[in-house]
Amino acid sequence: MPATHEERPVRRSMALAAVFVAAMALPPSWRDAPPSAQEPSRKPPAGEAASGTNTGEGPRKPGPSASKPTPAATPRRPATAPQVMSRAAADAKRPRSSFLLPPGYATSPQDRYNGEEIDWAELPAWRQTSFFGIHARGQFFIYVVDRSGSMIDDDRLVRAKIELRRSIYGLQPPQRFEVIFYDDEATPMPGGPTPRSADQRNKDQLTSWLRLIDPDGGTEPKVAVLQALSLRPDAVFLLSDGDFPDGTIEAIAHANSKKVPIHCVDLAGGLAGDHLKRIARDSGGVYASRPGSLHANP
Repeated sequence: MPATHEERPVRRSMALAAVFVAAMALPPSWRDAPPSAQEPSRKPPAGEAASGTNTGEGPRKPGPSASKPTPAATPRRPATAPQVMSRAAADAKRPRSSFLLPPGYATSPQDRYNGEEIDWAELPAWRQTSFFGIHARGQFFIYVVDRSGSMIDDDRLVRAKIELRRSIYGLQPPQRFEVIFYDDEATPMPGGPTPRSADQRNKDQLTSWLRLIDPDGGTEPKVAVLQALSLRPDAVFLLSDGDFPDGTIEAIAHANSKKVPIHCVDLAGGLAGDHLKRIARDSGGVYASRPGSLHANP
């Protein structure tokens, strides 16, 4: 039934009152927020770009203002790169210690060898070597080294091994070498005594074998030196720290009819000095007394 003219204002007032009551029931944040904030957020349909409507062209690519990953910083190089020096150049610049030279031995590059002046700097590396500062000329060298019990004193055997490795690692084919240790008897390298090529395989074998050599026993070099002379080397290096039994000097001189130079190194500085001096003098070799400590690696 339609409302009469008198009822219409009443109904309008009741409707406004209902709207007011409903509005008062809302949370305060909704009553104070702008109209756009009262509408629930609408998620874009699947496939529509997040930045706008779907145009059918797929997701939009980021513009030039989009952030890009920062490349890793390139490490700075020094203004001057370090210079790598060869071993030969380093040895040439290293000052020579007078403790590694026998008394009266020349410190200039020209040394006297068997009465002959030799410029060792001009001699090819494959025709020479040195042991405890004593130079020797040739291509085949034998090292006869004391391993008696007294070699434990002052780390003499350790020093001898260091210098032995340094000397042999400086050799190169076609040079050859052999090593014979002695106490009461001779102990050559495995498979010896025999000439060995100065190649890397034999040098590595030497390094492994040296780990098995310990100081023990007495000092009897005669058999070891006679074995060395029988191989006809260009030079023999004889190292000791003790006195020799009677008859040793005479037996070595008798066996050395070819006058192979026997260069003698005395690590004790007196106990074996007299015998070693005579052996060096009789053979045309060089005698070095008590060379200084070594700090070298091959």
